Amino acid sequence: MKSICPSWLNITVSTALFFALSLTVGTAHALVPSVGHAVARPLLRYARPLHGHNSLLNTTAGHDDGQDPVGAPPALCTRYKSNPYANAAPNVDMISGDTTVQVGTQKGCKAPQNETTIAVNPENPNNIVAGTNDYRIYNAREKRNDGSGWAYTSQDGGATWSDVLLPHLTFQTGATGPLSDMDAAGDPAISFGPHNTVYYANIDFSRLNKGSAIVVSISHDAGLHWSEPGIVRTDGVDTVGHPLATNIFDDKVWVAVDPKDGATAYVTWTQFYSDAAGNTTKSPIVLSVTHNSGATWSAPVQVNPAFTPGGISLFSSGALPQVDRDGGLYVAYESSVCQTPNCNSSTDHDAIIMAKSTDGGRTFTNTQVDVDYDFPVNPHIQDSSLTGENFRINSFPQFTIDRVTGRLYVTWADDRNGAYDANGNSIKTNGDVFVVTSKNGIEWEKPLQFGTQADEVFPAIAANDGHILVSFYTRFYAATGINLDYAYAVLSDADNGKFAYEGIVRLTGQSENPRVQFVAADALDKDRFLQGVFIGDYSAIAVGTDGVFHPCWTDFRGSPGKTLPNQDAYTESV
Repeated sequence: MKSICPSWLNITVSTALFFALSLTVGTAHALVPSVGHAVARPLLRYARPLHGHNSLLNTTAGHDDGQDPVGAPPALCTRYKSNPYANAAPNVDMISGDTTVQVGTQKGCKAPQNETTIAVNPENPNNIVAGTNDYRIYNAREKRNDGSGWAYTSQDGGATWSDVLLPHLTFQTGATGPLSDMDAAGDPAISFGPHNTVYYANIDFSRLNKGSAIVVSISHDAGLHWSEPGIVRTDGVDTVGHPLATNIFDDKVWVAVDPKDGATAYVTWTQFYSDAAGNTTKSPIVLSVTHNSGATWSAPVQVNPAFTPGGISLFSSGALPQVDRDGGLYVAYESSVCQTPNCNSSTDHDAIIMAKSTDGGRTFTNTQVDVDYDFPVNPHIQDSSLTGENFRINSFPQFTIDRVTGRLYVTWADDRNGAYDANGNSIKTNGDVFVVTSKNGIEWEKPLQFGTQADEVFPAIAANDGHILVSFYTRFYAATGINLDYAYAVLSDADNGKFAYEGIVRLTGQSENPRVQFVAADALDKDRFLQGVFIGDYSAIAVGTDGVFHPCWTDFRGSPGKTLPNQDAYTESV
């Protein structure tokens, strides 16, 4: 089971559930108008007992569970004789000092980096810190490369980067105590506070047992040096690293710092509870807070409300916190709204939820922002994906607060405009991006929808003084194939939530093949193998006080002229 950057369950959903719901959405805008069948058919990701934990746990720099499938071919990156891509400038490769994988299907490839996070120093817009799932270190216990936790720091506005290993997160980086049981660190999340303070959260987990942990590393010199990891929570492991029986797995962490008080920070994550058969029985969102710069963390507090019929269920994931200018705390997440605890009624649906706390995370008011239509399940990968693609996707929200205006902005992508037959089977996906805003986290404006006749997924959002950039992957520039580009949309909000949409801008100069790394057996045919089953579960963007935006994504070109194609973290100043 295990791998890095977990944030999604390995779920098999047999059929889509349907319900009649009247939606009011903003006008669809795009390079090509968004066209599809706007059918009311939100696929319930949480509708029935879930089996196993996040399938990303099955993703190492070799393959699943520390083993490559018998007879698996090498990853595509081993087959290139030369790099077919042009110079990537003005895109910038953030990875330096990468290693070459020595074992497994990726033997001979440069180690992958994926699933990006990025933040800008609020007191120095030239100082940026980013992170990824970074597989460049060999784990002798697994006998393969695995995630170890790295920070990438720029002091010149993103033109150049230095890569720094976070100390002692995992077995292969010399962890002690309970973390000595952990083989992988992932699901990176970074938040910048005042006075050059940076918080970097990861999940840690073992590949040999059920141990998991939520950990936070802290830098007080703008990302150049990092503390020993602070342990927020552990499950399935004792104080010296011996495994314990547990029915909880701690997954998908995010972190937010109080902008006035760098000593106060909040961490949110999902606790997946399972029964003896491995079925998930609930997955509530929980939160922990520190008021002393990570020296101690509070016991977890549940963010989801107690279930009532027709209310928010305890099947949730993807929680992202933010703190406003006055210390108010908000947590955006995806959940289901159900008539019964089993979520098996015709009107049940998945939704984007915003939780608001005015007492420092002790209590929350939870509000449905909008209905969320999940992407169809691909039986070959046993997870949601786009038509013709092998990598898994999700409909988690991303969320930001404009530090100048105080407005909240949430974005996500879903497949409500995809084409489906009368039985609810996907004919062709058409992922579109949604953006919605609020002045108080309770009352929300009508969402703006944009996209193309191709797919847009994994959006990220940043805002500064009413100027908003949403970045995302798109298939628009290579609509007939599997290739991806990374792009952004320019929005402005000069009239209290009434967006002005300024179109889509391409960031990558060439469409890229995402099947460069990560090989898996086809779930329907174990003798058939799939390339490119994982590219990370999200992308990122941040903005400085100078109004310069910094999108950050998993790129597949490697470093043209220096390396063959592989997964690297890229950025560009906009």
